[in-house]
Amino acid sequence: MKRDPGLQPERTHLSWRRTGWSMLLPGLLCLRGWSHTGNALYVLAGILLMGGSFAMFCGLGHGRHYLISLNVMISGTVILLMTTFNI
Repeated sequence: MKRDPGLQPERTHLSWRRTGWSMLLPGLLCLRGWSHTGNALYVLAGILLMGGSFAMFCGLGHGRHYLISLNVMISGTVILLMTTFNI
């Protein structure tokens, strides 16, 4: 039986591209928050988000989706801790 890939590879590529853009904007906002407050955790979250975004745009995240997901989870946890505890 011959496999028909259809549009699935294109949809997958577009969804990861969209995820990259959606990581870039919060990363930039974290760096903006750092410039206003001086909190180093903003820099950490911003660099994690922007690093994951650039890795996806350069194709370094291809086949390593678990690393991108871990990156998003860690940066989200840092942002959540900052907002919850006013660190």
